[in-house]
Amino acid sequence: MKIKALLGLLLFVIFTSSSSISQGENVEFICQKTHKATNTCHFNFIINGAKYRHVDMGCKFSKKKDECIKKVKEGSLALAKDWKIDCPEAKEKKDSEF
Repeated sequence: MKIKALLGLLLFVIFTSSSSISQGENVEFICQKTHKATNTCHFNFIINGAKYRHVDMGCKFSKKKDECIKKVKEGSLALAKDWKIDCPEAKEKKDSEF
């Protein structure tokens, strides 16, 4: 009897912890950089203020960036903490004064 209860509890924990967590709309795509020497593409994201990255070996998502973002929102794409390659700063346009 105790074995069945323990087995049921164990199965409950396994099934509830293995479900993927959807990120929803709190995913912000920052940039994509390609490292040609190693044929990898780095995608940088900010989720709830924290920096995450996805390193795509072989650059499968380089032309399908929207698909990569969709998979991150679904929670089905592996992300690593922090950025390995920083994004370039956006250049501000200078207003010329006459």
